[in-house]
Amino acid sequence: MLNIDKLSIRSDEVELLSPICFKLCPGQVVGVIGASGSGKSLLASAIIGDIPKGFTASGKVTICNTAAASEEQVPHSLARVALAAQSATALDPLRTIFSQISHRIKRITQRKIASNQTAKPSHISNFVSEQIGRCYPHQLSGGMAKRALLAQASCQQSEYILADEPCCGLDSRSAQEIYTHLADYAKQENRGVLVISHNLKQLLAVADEILVLQEGKLVDSTRPELILTGMCHSYTQALWQALPENWHKDKLDYAEVA
Repeated sequence: MLNIDKLSIRSDEVELLSPICFKLCPGQVVGVIGASGSGKSLLASAIIGDIPKGFTASGKVTICNTAAASEEQVPHSLARVALAAQSATALDPLRTIFSQISHRIKRITQRKIASNQTAKPSHISNFVSEQIGRCYPHQLSGGMAKRALLAQASCQQSEYILADEPCCGLDSRSAQEIYTHLADYAKQENRGVLVISHNLKQLLAVADEILVLQEGKLVDSTRPELILTGMCHSYTQALWQALPENWHKDKLDYAEVA
């Protein structure tokens, strides 16, 4: 279990992330939503220890192995957490996508052998096709790059994946496929998946829990069915009602046109 306990980021004058607490279990999909600038990507970076210059982090990020009844601090076990970054700049511009993935798999296999573990096949084919795999990063569209970043993260066979805006810029059908693959990956491979997204509607279909950030603060921790029935924080409900399909004509005020 990935345990986030009072994680915060601040300087002497500014607090970017207020103390946040939540847990991510194997086989679970947790969604993180909020407006732009609410601290969603910052949370993912903080979990893996990537803190903005001039700021300090406090709190604890630990991985608890219930089978062994032990707990490790994440900085000493980063191989157990993989980040699917939001930007394609995380890809190596000098290698094809398949070349990058093969290189990572080779390193993972060596690590597994050294620790007497067996490397398992990942869901790479669910994210990248042969066409994408043969391309260099500069040849990819935004959607293709998102798939490549997810494939890189999944091939690491980490226990937990942090997917930062995995469907940003994708059409509805492609986004739904990505979310479905992430949910299948979590359940079938028993991985914990944290999905940071603006796509609340489609995230509700796959997430077990939804965390809501507002200006760096965790204002709600809820479930999809509670959002759909209005049994959630007022800010969460406002995000849901802001979707065009949830607008109701009888509740809209029309401006008079002279």
